[in-house]
Amino acid sequence: MNVLRPPPPRTAALMRRYDLVLRDYVGDFRIGVWDHEKTRTQRVRVSLTVTVEVPNRPFLDDLDAVVSYEYLIQGVEAFTRSPHIQLLEVLAEKLLGLCLSPPQAVFARVQVEKLEIVAQAAGVGVVLTGAREPS
Repeated sequence: MNVLRPPPPRTAALMRRYDLVLRDYVGDFRIGVWDHEKTRTQRVRVSLTVTVEVPNRPFLDDLDAVVSYEYLIQGVEAFTRSPHIQLLEVLAEKLLGLCLSPPQAVFARVQVEKLEIVAQAAGVGVVLTGAREPS
């Protein structure tokens, strides 16, 4: 099975990577293809991991000196207010775009799950990964 892996660091000695994580965010989303799904929101769990590449030097203890996970929280919350989306794959793709929006983001993993579809399962959904094209 082919697995998408983060691209190698641009220059190992000059750069390093860390992951931003938003795990198990649960919100009410307008999503679904069936008529009964179009008249109400559904509980969806969102988990995001974003690999960020930064210069290899000590972190400054300053929020402006890092890529904050706050953009992930605000972005997911905005999608709970967005127009109806039919497919989880489309929501995942939009979230992947959000994840890769900072120029320092080089790789992302998005998992979205509907929580109320199958009583016997904690959730059903999709996982989407993507990487920024090397420049």
